Amino acid sequence: MILFEIKKVFSRTGSKVGMLVLCITLAVTGYFAIGDTTYVDREGNGHTGIAAVHTLREEKEKWIGVVTEGYLKEVIRTNNEINAVYPYDPSDPVTSDKGYSLSQGFEDIRAIINSAFGGFRSYDYFRIDSVTEEEVGNLYENRIKNVKTWLASDEAKELYDEAEREYIVDSYETLKTPFYYEPKDGWQAAIEYVIVIIMITMLVLGFFVSGIFSCEFQWKADSIFFSTKHGRKKGTLCKLAAGLLIVTVVYWSMILLFSLIVFSVYGTSGADCVIQMGHAGWKSLYHITYVQEYLLVIVGGYVGVLFILLLSMLVSAKTHTGVIAVTIPFIMIFIQSFLGGFPKLTAILGLLPDQLLQLNMAIHTFALYEIGGKVIPSVPILMTIYPILCIMLLPILYQVYHRTEIK
Repeated sequence: MILFEIKKVFSRTGSKVGMLVLCITLAVTGYFAIGDTTYVDREGNGHTGIAAVHTLREEKEKWIGVVTEGYLKEVIRTNNEINAVYPYDPSDPVTSDKGYSLSQGFEDIRAIINSAFGGFRSYDYFRIDSVTEEEVGNLYENRIKNVKTWLASDEAKELYDEAEREYIVDSYETLKTPFYYEPKDGWQAAIEYVIVIIMITMLVLGFFVSGIFSCEFQWKADSIFFSTKHGRKKGTLCKLAAGLLIVTVVYWSMILLFSLIVFSVYGTSGADCVIQMGHAGWKSLYHITYVQEYLLVIVGGYVGVLFILLLSMLVSAKTHTGVIAVTIPFIMIFIQSFLGGFPKLTAILGLLPDQLLQLNMAIHTFALYEIGGKVIPSVPILMTIYPILCIMLLPILYQVYHRTEIK
């Protein structure tokens, strides 16, 4: 009976179109994830594609190691030597690109030096050019100093109370240093572009599952379904199981295929680097590595997708139509756009299920909540609340459809 319910879903023309959309999304997103990397050769010419990814990785592998004071001094020394021969000149892009071709191997290190010495709320790409060998050893201390300075500003005082500011500083001070570096482009690309996969997969799955609990009503076969011996019990359970299987199999198939595309090209180098080794994660409060962030993003995405689609199926079961149910995923995605301009709703919006679909954003921001006098960041809250809500929705969905009255 479960297979029959699944067959009914995928026999529809709309579902076949949906599968085509997923395939196109996978191909296009994989293409952009790989094409996002550019390698500049010694003549200053840019290259993209698989060969460029491999060549750039070879350049970056020359800088694998623990980012100690001596390591940072070597970066400054090398950068100064390159600038002496190929100074940056907006009027001479060829010379500038030739200089970049020699420095692109330590581009990731350049980013954290710029972040550490450029202030908390600003970023200057050329800040490294004025940092001395004597100063660069203060990189980790500067990260803490910058956040303390910002937290003491009027802007931060309006956003966080004393307990939250103490939590942020403690997170910065307890982060283990020095960092370890190796090329991590694959993880950065995967984390950035998997969000597209998660969003599109959820929207397509919304079309798949919205009709599972309403098709009998559309076909005027509801009286037959509910009058059969096993219609209300096993029939309802089979519909619920079919919905869960479709969501789970399609979601994880898309994630697996996307991951294979990205990591087969980039490799898995950098998995154990802390996310603070990248510009996007430099300010993060979470003491996690790139592989841990990726796992959080895809698992959180699954929980978010499952919750939203269970809600969609519940609406379908209650209203006996898939038209309203199919709008639920769209509403959840765009609710931030409509309500994000209201500061008083920021705390509530930060805990809505759409946050799970882009969990990397929560990981990179200071989204904090006080519960029972204890400060807790948003990610643990999201990853606790929504699995519980998903479990709670299962019996509710069953009871709503099980008790349907025939009119």
